[in-house]
Amino acid sequence: MAKPVAIVMAMALVAACAPPAGSSPTASPSVRPASLTEPVGNQPALPAGWRWESFGGVQVGVPGDWGWDNQALRLDAWCIKAGNHVPAVTRPGAPVPAISCGADVKGPQPGFLIANTGWTVGFDRTDKGDGTTQEGDRTTVRRDSVEVVIQAPKQLRDRIAATIHRVRVDDAGCPTSHRISTGPDLRPTPPTDITTLHDVTSVSVCKYPLPESSSVHPSWPRLLSSLYLDGAAAADEIRRIAAAPAGAGGLDTPADCAPEVAHGDQIIVLLVRSATGTAEITMRYAGCVQNGFDDGTTVRRLTKASVGALVTGPNSVYGGFSGQPEKDDMLMPHD
Repeated sequence: MAKPVAIVMAMALVAACAPPAGSSPTASPSVRPASLTEPVGNQPALPAGWRWESFGGVQVGVPGDWGWDNQALRLDAWCIKAGNHVPAVTRPGAPVPAISCGADVKGPQPGFLIANTGWTVGFDRTDKGDGTTQEGDRTTVRRDSVEVVIQAPKQLRDRIAATIHRVRVDDAGCPTSHRISTGPDLRPTPPTDITTLHDVTSVSVCKYPLPESSSVHPSWPRLLSSLYLDGAAAADEIRRIAAAPAGAGGLDTPADCAPEVAHGDQIIVLLVRSATGTAEITMRYAGCVQNGFDDGTTVRRLTKASVGALVTGPNSVYGGFSGQPEKDDMLMPHD
């Protein structure tokens, strides 16, 4: 039996980088270049003041003031903290201990009621066919192996459900699938020295699953979440990464993982648009090897300054940073 992945949570880094549920990303432009989004068929109109959220090959509109939360706690183990939740979008995250939250009851399941979970849009994978079901305060829409759970007042549920559609490239400019999900050790091709990039205009920050967690179903190794940086925020982020020291530092712990799971279960891919074209940079943070920023020529360390803007909002990490960065001076607060 393979040795399980030994993931040590970097609580100091996660706490510093992840916003509280309900907060908004620090860099979320109001207008995207129209060329970035590639819907499958006609894309529904986005209501004024709303934003797009994507998972797998499906995109859904939600009110722009909604936050983000851990789905395992919000919908699956809702009784740990029932009620008093701000509206939020949830994705599968760190598991929680198995507990019973009133499953054996008559009528709607308690977890299907707004009174217990708050207003929520949750994503997950499914092996069921396309369709829509309703129970309690929950509408569940299934499209292309993606399940969208909507819990909100009926009129709002219907408005959210009407925005659901498939995409090839989402609103943040992230393709719904990437070759990295076919090989966890792949490096950016062609390689690009990040220090040579200039006049950066935007960065699509795309989180994908790695094969260890996505090989169960052929349509599951697809986009987990995404965000978009533009203008000064994008240029500043690339400068911070380029300033990080070369080498993974103390974040790699190969002895802690079996080889088949050594790269962890997820990765972030940056698509950087600049005067030199579009370049790709990978950010590994969830395994025991190759942790760091990789532009295909050099691997640079994950620093607090360079990581923060990439794991906020929809890309929040609820557990899974590797190594012991709390002992790493590079991950201590910067002036």
